[in-house]
Amino acid sequence: MSKYPDWVNAFKERGTSVKKVGNEYYLYRSTSKRVPGKKYPQPVQEYIGIITREGVIKTNVRKISTDRVRVYEYGMSFVLQSLLPEAFLINSHDKETLRFAFLHIVNHVSPKSYLLRNVDLPSLSDLHINLNVQRKRYERLTGISIEDLQPLSDLYLVETKECDMLSEVTPQMSEVLARVGVKINAV
Repeated sequence: MSKYPDWVNAFKERGTSVKKVGNEYYLYRSTSKRVPGKKYPQPVQEYIGIITREGVIKTNVRKISTDRVRVYEYGMSFVLQSLLPEAFLINSHDKETLRFAFLHIVNHVSPKSYLLRNVDLPSLSDLHINLNVQRKRYERLTGISIEDLQPLSDLYLVETKECDMLSEVTPQMSEVLARVGVKINAV
């Protein structure tokens, strides 16, 4: 005879187990694996969800590996790139030089930007550009002060082996995004 009510046992299948904590019933997938140095296989349980009278509410929590986690600034860089006018890349310099000028602006305001991943920036002197002049030119062409975007510098891209995700968009960030007319979608 089972120690659980019939409505709980209805969801218990072969290869699963039930645990009661307080007044709640939790369903687990149960297996075992051999561990070197141990005489018997060791139990392994994977949480499936909570059992209710209506059914099993499966968890939407996804386990991800933390072997390789990188965190980059995302918000300010994304908006700077989204607002980058084509006219910024047209000048007496070639397009590649002006693209590097833009990346130097990003590097100056957000050195941990996701846009700078795997990028070797040539020095400003090698490019023969003045960073302050290029920054003012960017602000004039977009009509936006880069300082006004500062709250977005706390929006991060978290890169893992399995997936990329964004940190929370705060109400202050949402206000800045609405003001400049840029939408940030999930990665």
